[in-house]
Amino acid sequence: MKAYKFLASGAIAPFSGFAWPTPDGDRPGAWVEAGGPLAPCERGAHVCRPIDLAHWLHEELWELEVDGDRIDAIDGLIAQRARLVRRVDGWHQGGAARFGEACARHAAEVVDAASGSAGADVRGYLDDAAMAAQSGYPAVGAFAAALAVARVGDRADAGAAFRRERAWQSAWIARAFL
Repeated sequence: MKAYKFLASGAIAPFSGFAWPTPDGDRPGAWVEAGGPLAPCERGAHVCRPIDLAHWLHEELWELEVDGDRIDAIDGLIAQRARLVRRVDGWHQGGAARFGEACARHAAEVVDAASGSAGADVRGYLDDAAMAAQSGYPAVGAFAAALAVARVGDRADAGAAFRRERAWQSAWIARAFL
């Protein structure tokens, strides 16, 4: 099964510091295997499905192959084994910046369509999203954009609005790079 993973520069896992074995030419990297039962945040290869991408942004985007047992997790998938297949070069070659700008623009459009007189807190989130995108922080910008969308409209729908915006962001990445 194909999956994806954001890593720090050099194929380094941002939380664990694990250096993933990288592909050699057309050959995928070596398999990374979990010993023991899979457990979120503890054991297994934590990877993204296309719908999860916006939650795990980092410097490099990689396509992976996963195999063996799998369990669904919040905003991801945990697999028994995985290996890097290829780095998605478009992401770190300007794609992350384009993504951040698209998030800020989309959130502004959603907010403007929902309420021409959005509160100062919502405008603040939109400003933060735009500034983060311009400053090279797409993860911060995408999160601020989703918060802006969540703060507009019915407060009872805020959680669902936030998840819809994160799904839009993930779909943008998938359309642009996968």
